[in-house]
Amino acid sequence: MKQAEKNMKRRFTNLPRSIVWVLKIGIAVAGFALLGWWFVAVVVGMKIAVAVVKTLLSCLVSLLCLAVVITLIIALIF
Repeated sequence: MKQAEKNMKRRFTNLPRSIVWVLKIGIAVAGFALLGWWFVAVVVGMKIAVAVVKTLLSCLVSLLCLAVVITLIIALIF
């Protein structure tokens, strides 16, 4: 029974994930070949910007939820 389960697990492949990695590597190599270190700087800057924007949006959503809860509490009390 365990051998049959192992055989079932071997049939599963992560083909889309490997295609994505090949595309990412290809784009990185082509970008570096065409634009040099500017490409690397832009990609790193975009990664940092996305992280900052995600953090800010998370903070704003949390503050909005807190404001809604406080407003509901005040409305229910008075």
